Amino acid sequence: MAETRWLESLREDPEAGAATWGGEGLSIPSAHRYALPTALFFVLWGLGSFATWWFMGPLWFLGYGISLVVALFFASALKVAAEWERMAVLRAGKFSRMAGPGILWLLPIFDTVPYVLDLRIIPFDVPKQKTLTNDNVPVTVDAIIYYRIVDPKAAILNVENYRKATQWGATSILRDIIGKSTLDQILAEREHLGRQIRQQLDGLTKDWGIQVPNVEIRDVIISEQLEDAIAREPAAEREKRARVKLAEAEKLTAQTIFDAARIYEQDPVALQLRSMNMLYEMCMEGKSTVIFVPTETKTGMPAPVGVFGLLDKLEQGTGPKGNRKLPEGHGE
Repeated sequence: MAETRWLESLREDPEAGAATWGGEGLSIPSAHRYALPTALFFVLWGLGSFATWWFMGPLWFLGYGISLVVALFFASALKVAAEWERMAVLRAGKFSRMAGPGILWLLPIFDTVPYVLDLRIIPFDVPKQKTLTNDNVPVTVDAIIYYRIVDPKAAILNVENYRKATQWGATSILRDIIGKSTLDQILAEREHLGRQIRQQLDGLTKDWGIQVPNVEIRDVIISEQLEDAIAREPAAEREKRARVKLAEAEKLTAQTIFDAARIYEQDPVALQLRSMNMLYEMCMEGKSTVIFVPTETKTGMPAPVGVFGLLDKLEQGTGPKGNRKLPEGHGE
């Protein structure tokens, strides 16, 4: 039943399995911490009981009690700390040393171990903080703080609870940094804001023996209306760039047409060649009917009967007085 209750509490509180501060909360039973002292106790008690029964005869119960006390004494004096653990040893209430890792012997009754510290990096998921930015925009920010103990003695003697102190300090600094930043800075400069939070938190926890290697702003939540407004801004910027590009293209096209017109004005033959090329392209399409209309000027659209148009051919067949030449054999 005890194990069932412990598992249920661990599901309700994920941080219940972490290394605890003093007697607060629950801790995961550590086999490396209790296996060796328990084995030593049973070995000493068994050997003492056997020796009492073998040598003391009728007074075996007296030897049995003595062996039990001796086994308890040595088992309570033996402690085992893992590679990532440090044990704070107090002798008669006064700080003695930080012990570990490995096997260590204590003086029972006089030496106590109130705290076991974990030197590994501890991640802390900062609860979502809803606050206003510097430009009065409501946002909800979610961050992760990574911290660790670099000075176990300072973490014990200088602060009552280094975990709560670090976590509450991170929450306050996060709200302060968000309040001093604009929405654009929060969205575009997350790494820079994370460095600012880490620097301020390092300054706060320096005297506690705590180091903050990294702070990550994981998520920034804003209202749906503001999301739509932010989404329209880059769309408007892209529309602006497209219109500018189109205007530049029209300007370049107009300049090119103007230069071509200057060339056609100076050389009418070039215009005639261009006109013939346009007629050729229209005839090659084969999807429309082309009607050739005679022109009055030499710069007009040419007909296939001559370079200078049908009117020029008719003028060549007219006399000096403007009369058309008749074929031979016909009178005037």
